[in-house]
Amino acid sequence: MAPASFAVRNASMEEAESVGAQVFHRHTLRPLDTARPPRLTLTSYRAGPVTLGTVQYSAGARVESGSVPGAYQINIPLTGTLRTGRPGEQMLATGLRAAQYGLHPHGFEGFETPTRVLGIKIDSAALESRLESLLGRRLGGAHIEFALEFPLTSPAARDWFAVVQLLARRLWGPSGLGADPVVRDGLQEALMAGLLVASPHAFRDELAHPGDAAGPGAIRRAIAYVDSSPTVTSLAVPELAAVVGVSVRALQIGFRRALDTTPLAYLRQRRLTLARRELERASAPEISVAQIADRCGFAHHGRFATDYRRRFGESPVETLRRG
Repeated sequence: MAPASFAVRNASMEEAESVGAQVFHRHTLRPLDTARPPRLTLTSYRAGPVTLGTVQYSAGARVESGSVPGAYQINIPLTGTLRTGRPGEQMLATGLRAAQYGLHPHGFEGFETPTRVLGIKIDSAALESRLESLLGRRLGGAHIEFALEFPLTSPAARDWFAVVQLLARRLWGPSGLGADPVVRDGLQEALMAGLLVASPHAFRDELAHPGDAAGPGAIRRAIAYVDSSPTVTSLAVPELAAVVGVSVRALQIGFRRALDTTPLAYLRQRRLTLARRELERASAPEISVAQIADRCGFAHHGRFATDYRRRFGESPVETLRRG
């Protein structure tokens, strides 16, 4: 496995194959012009189950590989185009039309200057687990059959690509929202869930029509669990859905129908209530608002202060001083 951050510049073909295997998958690299062997420039960043990397060759190249073992991959040209395909199917990837790989052997060519590609590799077990939580059932050993072509022009796909770009900023610098571990984890989740919702694949219709909403009993159990759970500050919606035995979509629809809110919003309101209780009990200067915000699961302190004022009509600092 490649390190969390990895970069190479002007690498030879032999080194390029080795680096590419570490970061993405094993492949064979062939020059389109034998008189001009391509050299690789690559920058990559791994965040949990997600690896992002930019790839550019100095001259025309063809990359041939089998199926991506243990991962799904999406390639998006940032500049230029990428002619790619798999057995019986070809396409021209552009900045508005990504290519997806997974189960099938594939190859791509047309890495001609100035083609520069952003690759997104997602651990298959993590993505399939996320799909199971959305569907509320097991896949039974099945994998996700993605369409080769992923148009990035729909509102959902554009939003997904915006999440990708937030995470990808770590490729060019250490700062930004993606540098915060709590935010980064949330972006990883959004990237995986967003791909499943926005991209064409074999389970997309089932996701779009999740069936019945969670019933009143399941909603009551979910509320009781949130209100009494000692882990509410770190509880995620997929975990809550698993606790009450429904899919994430069914839980979301059930919350909307029963309470006119979402499970995530309900969790956030519960955390705000806990934060207020801690602020009222604490005494400055022994403890700070930031410490309480962190303790209650709010990584973004500015947003916490805004939401807190909106909910309680005063700032967290005012509550702390009064306490």
